[in-house]
Amino acid sequence: MKLLYILLLVCSAASCMAQPPKTNTLADDFDCTDINVSPKLDDCIYKEIMNSKTLLSDELLSFEKRAKNIYATDMKLGKELIEIVRGTQDAWIAFRDRSCKIEAFQIEKKTPAYITTINNCIIRMNNGRIEKLKNLLN
Repeated sequence: MKLLYILLLVCSAASCMAQPPKTNTLADDFDCTDINVSPKLDDCIYKEIMNSKTLLSDELLSFEKRAKNIYATDMKLGKELIEIVRGTQDAWIAFRDRSCKIEAFQIEKKTPAYITTINNCIIRMNNGRIEKLKNLLN
């Protein structure tokens, strides 16, 4: 009986995890040019922050490829540079997240205004970081 209960619990949990999250299902053609209601703004900000995070990740990978090409004759030095930039990136993300919390400090936490302020800050800071990464080794 315990085995049947555990099996049902596992199957139930697995079926819940298989459902796509409702907040992640924005269509690519979602129009963010004409925003007239708050939920639409929230959806557009969400779409923009996800795009921003993808661009940041892609630019870090692009930097790593450039470093490997430039330091092809001294792979050890190239790997050292990549590790330094990765560590810097981790520190920068912590700095970004704390800086955005400071920016939204006077807004009540977990409110739409707080979340939008945090997300806009992350997007803005990500865009600046992307430009810095693009200029490394160029």
